Amino acid sequence: MKVLLVDDDAFVVNGLKSMIAWDRLGIDEIVTAHDGEEAWLQFQRSKPDLLMTDVYMPRMNGLELIKQIRTVDADLPVVILSGYGEFDYAKEAIHLDVAQYILKPAVFTEIEKVLNDVLSEKALADRKKQYFDGLLHQLEQSVPILREQFLFDMITIGMKRKDAAGNKIQFLQLEESVFHGGLVMSLMLHRERKQKTELEKDWQLYKFAAYNVAQEIVAKAGQGYVLRYMEDRLSIVMFGEREETLSRAQRVAEELIGSIGTYLELNANVGIGHWYGEISSYPLSCKESRELLTMAEYEGYQKIFDARHAGEYPGEAWPAYPLEQVRQLSEALLRSDLPYVMQRWAKIEAALLNEQRYSLKYIKTVCITMINGLVLSVMEEGTAKLELGMLAGFLQTLQSAQDGQSLMNHISDILKQLHGLLDQKNDAGKQITYVQYVKKAVSEQYMHNISFSKLADELHLTRNYLSGIFKTVTGDSFSNYLSLYRIERAKDLMKTQRYMIYEISEMVGYSDPAYFSRVFKNVTGISPTDYTLGK
Repeated sequence: MKVLLVDDDAFVVNGLKSMIAWDRLGIDEIVTAHDGEEAWLQFQRSKPDLLMTDVYMPRMNGLELIKQIRTVDADLPVVILSGYGEFDYAKEAIHLDVAQYILKPAVFTEIEKVLNDVLSEKALADRKKQYFDGLLHQLEQSVPILREQFLFDMITIGMKRKDAAGNKIQFLQLEESVFHGGLVMSLMLHRERKQKTELEKDWQLYKFAAYNVAQEIVAKAGQGYVLRYMEDRLSIVMFGEREETLSRAQRVAEELIGSIGTYLELNANVGIGHWYGEISSYPLSCKESRELLTMAEYEGYQKIFDARHAGEYPGEAWPAYPLEQVRQLSEALLRSDLPYVMQRWAKIEAALLNEQRYSLKYIKTVCITMINGLVLSVMEEGTAKLELGMLAGFLQTLQSAQDGQSLMNHISDILKQLHGLLDQKNDAGKQITYVQYVKKAVSEQYMHNISFSKLADELHLTRNYLSGIFKTVTGDSFSNYLSLYRIERAKDLMKTQRYMIYEISEMVGYSDPAYFSRVFKNVTGISPTDYTLGK
């Protein structure tokens, strides 16, 4: 450390230099000056850790020097050693935050003790400052993590406006408008059977890349936050005035799907929940956006599902459930009378869901008991090929249901599967007819946007049931069958050498030539251009 000694009396300066054990105080460099002006120049050059000065000196006195130094350094410890003890000097010294005021003459041991105390206080203050600076740095580093957790809790657990106090908003560096209305979007990436995403570590890298893409797009759009993945679905909070936020969310969704498809060559879907004016309803918007993504299984990829248009997406029938009807339901099932089975089930479902005092745990118990009994009855009849492993799968599906509605939907599907097993022999021809209907629709409409849900409705079947029949008979999913059919038609058109690639893309039902090229390469192993050139 350095000390700056200032006194116009050379005898005093030399005495201080020689009689004080500076090395014991931790001082390894002594700088001297004979008046205030010289001391100010030395201060600027040497940046001392301690100043010891006289008061009365020519050109610039000690108090003027201290005042000048305080304009650039408010923390430098200052000790005054002076023969002037007037009250005005002492008062000014206190005002200038002088550490000690020693009156001459003073013995060197007393001066050394005072200096030791001053330097000890400085060391303690430095340690405190270092500790608090480090703590502040850690807090600043933690703000993004804490902000994300706060927002994550806001859209999942839920909170009230009073939970977002002003100091918390300021600390987390949040925009105030996020609490006055917004919506939640969910982005889902589709992990296809490709070499580049086969390994888990590679898949995680692609997810991270998609997260970065989302961060960039949302930052550019403004008034939005990208949160972490939740069960492989990326949550995004958009906020602001209703109409403007809905419009911005649509633009962000389109850009997300386009950029991820172009740069990462991955298919994606986005679900957009309703806009709500209260933050307590944000979890509902989050739930809506995630549930909309289940439509991808039936409607295909690279699509946006908006809660405002949920009525346009054909939904499952959600009938209901009471125990006294179970026996009748079981008898109807064994008679293979599906309409009566679903009629009985509808009454059971209604009784359970309409009775608010029933907990989800209780409803699950009743449903599991009923399915267990029905499966055992079917096995006892011996009229269908049914294994205990299938029963375990049914029960696991029911146990994992997140709410009453999804539980009822699972029961409805299970009943149809049980009926299908019982009626398998007689229904084989009917199943083939259903599949033929779907194939015919594909052959006639492949150049347009085909809705699997609409086909199921036309056959008066559920999506799940028709999907199961189609996969059983063809060995392939509807989405994959449609893609393969379109690619085959595209190959036929390419052989004519009469059309451009983008024209063929539109002719086989793909509005986006880039997406068509990716699908074509996934199916054939080569690009459309290479195929046309015969490579």
